[in-house]
This record gives sequence, C-alpha cells and structure tokens, in this order.
Amino acid sequence: MANVNAAVARLMDMRVELDESLRLLGYDPEVADRQQAGMAERMFLHLQDIQAVLYQEPPDVDYAQRLVSEAIKFCKTG
Repeated sequence: MANVNAAVARLMDMRVELDESLRLLGYDPEVADRQQAGMAERMFLHLQDIQAVLYQEPPDVDYAQRLVSEAIKFCKTG
C-alpha cells in the first residue's frame, strides 16, 4: 500500500510540474476557458446581427450573407 501511495504522490507531483511547464510555455487553461467563453459570446452576437438583418423590411440578404461568411471565418480561426 505504501508503494501505491508513493506512486500516486509522484503522479500528482508530475501533474503539478507539467501544469507549471505548460504555464511557462504560455498556455494557461483558465485563460483558454475564458477565451472559449468569449468566442461563444461573440458567435452569439454574430447570430443576433444576422437575425436582425434578416428581419428588416426588406431583408438585406447580401449583408446577411457577408455576416454569415464573417461568422464562418471567425469559427475557423477561433
């Protein structure tokens, strides 16, 4: 049982070392999560803009298509 506890402790140490190495390399999981949430919010705003344009009288279909193209590009780069 002592061997198992020692192995678990070593794995936890390795996890901390790995997390710290990733942070030193510039990756922060908390920042990544916030960026992902920001991306979802921006996508929602794009969809609202598209909806508003399509509900206009008369709908500006060309502008809506450009907004859709921008949203697709945003998703591909995000």
